[in-house]
Amino acid sequence: MSHMTNQPYDSFLISGASDIGRKRSENQDHFLVASLRRQLVVEQTDVPQSLHDEMFGCQEGKLLVVADGMGGHHGGELASRTAIETSARYVLDMMHWFLKLSPNSEQEFENELSECLSSIQEEIWLQGGKHERQMGTTVTMAYLLWPRMFVIHAGDSRCYLLRDNDLMQLTTDHTIAQQLIDSGEMAAEDAAVAHWRHVLWNCVGGDRQVRPEAVRCHLKPHDIVILCSDGLTGMIDDSEIVSIVTSSTTSQQATTRLIEAANAAGGHDNVTAVVCRIGQPDHCDESTAIGSTLKIAF
Repeated sequence: MSHMTNQPYDSFLISGASDIGRKRSENQDHFLVASLRRQLVVEQTDVPQSLHDEMFGCQEGKLLVVADGMGGHHGGELASRTAIETSARYVLDMMHWFLKLSPNSEQEFENELSECLSSIQEEIWLQGGKHERQMGTTVTMAYLLWPRMFVIHAGDSRCYLLRDNDLMQLTTDHTIAQQLIDSGEMAAEDAAVAHWRHVLWNCVGGDRQVRPEAVRCHLKPHDIVILCSDGLTGMIDDSEIVSIVTSSTTSQQATTRLIEAANAAGGHDNVTAVVCRIGQPDHCDESTAIGSTLKIAF
């Protein structure tokens, strides 16, 4: 297992891990866990420190990204690595949005964040031209700023929200199989569906313009957010994910056990998982919450 991070915060406990699996010769998955702060450095004041905490205690956001690359020898690894690097640079460049994010600007912010996938695609196309190879990647990105979460997505990696033992898949699998199921042409249990389960109609890179899917939701204390590649969901079902995460005492233990379970089931693909447990923020006002989950396809 490689690339593990476990970072406790005021409101979040996050851990991510990625593993090559049992069958592949290269890990073409990558992930990112990052902290974004709206910070004021106080040089001198006669205001007590306790008031500083009240004024600035709810100013940290979290950025979670999972990318699962595809495209020939080393091409997929380059595509997913490019996605992680480009998303980090893009978010850094749009920090002015994070600094002024308010309920009135959420739609504009979401649109701007969706443009990140187009930026990643341009960079992948540039890299692909240099290396003369066709390559692409899934990208599932979540930005958490209590009590809001914005998810931007393309491909068949997933973002889940686990609340009161109910696992909700917030993103849609952008596969031909899911299209056939959604259209009613095939049932999920049909044997023929398996042939199309890993064929993507939408990804970042490839030969078509990416079509970002955006999801916005309101978080609650004790929620658990899970991002993962299909190396996890292709090996274990949702009920096992719930069992593992709810019986784990830490986010790090949950990610380790999820990957171990995927490998024990065959480990046919690279497997990546990021688990974020939501605590009870001390200084955040839940009155700013968004009331319901909203899904927008571009």
